[in-house]
Amino acid sequence: MEKKYCVIGDPIAHSLSPDIYTELFAHYGLPGCSYFKEQVTVQTLPEFIGGLRARGICGFNITMPLKQAVLPYLNYMDPSAAYGANTVVVEETQGLAGWSTDAAGFVRSLHEHGHSFLDADVVFIGCGGAAKTLIRAAAKEARSITILNRTPDHAQAFASLPGVKILPLSNIGSQMNSCNLLINATPLGMSGIGADFEDLSFLAKLPEGAFVCDLIYDPPMTAFLTEAERLGHATMNGLWMLIWQACYAFEKFTGIMPDLAAFNAVKAVLGRQRQLPQ
Repeated sequence: MEKKYCVIGDPIAHSLSPDIYTELFAHYGLPGCSYFKEQVTVQTLPEFIGGLRARGICGFNITMPLKQAVLPYLNYMDPSAAYGANTVVVEETQGLAGWSTDAAGFVRSLHEHGHSFLDADVVFIGCGGAAKTLIRAAAKEARSITILNRTPDHAQAFASLPGVKILPLSNIGSQMNSCNLLINATPLGMSGIGADFEDLSFLAKLPEGAFVCDLIYDPPMTAFLTEAERLGHATMNGLWMLIWQACYAFEKFTGIMPDLAAFNAVKAVLGRQRQLPQ
């Protein structure tokens, strides 16, 4: 019996999820599983949800702008999905169960680079959907968290957490001296956005040994990461998180947690098919 999975969102044409899951299904010898992408809007989401069982869809991933919109349809919501779900399993008797695997994917990516949130002084640039899940995860281990956002009010949900400071993005230069883990969670520098950091001089104020991350994976080296590397800092782009969060979602779908060999196989496929970094 074929098991169907998919990713939904709007827009969706750019999604790499079919490439990732098709490789994982092949890697683990699951020929009965297929994966596709489907454009679903907030308006058409009820129709999509209502047709899941008739279409034989066993699970699906969610990208913007549906991560929060899907929450009311869940019969079970894991605490990880408090700010939005990216993975839903269609259970036979208990309905829809949802998780967010973004934080787990990012934390695993940090570990693979020899870093973690533990006792880190973290600075987040931006406080969008993905950042919110990462901030929640960081708050469990980090020594301090600074959230820099153009509209600080959008981050007020985190104001009560210990060690969290919320400031306007214009304060970025004054927050680098003590930062040892810097994360860009904005779309600045992303392909097709047409906007980038106007000034990257703040990176020169980072201490030696700071680790610099960008959640963007296209292009693989943003101006933000390029300048950080020029200054001698180790960096990580968003491809790592993209693949690892998919691996954790794959575990929800199949019960199999992909290992490093599977991760590397996916990374190689994306490199060949989409000209992404090896």
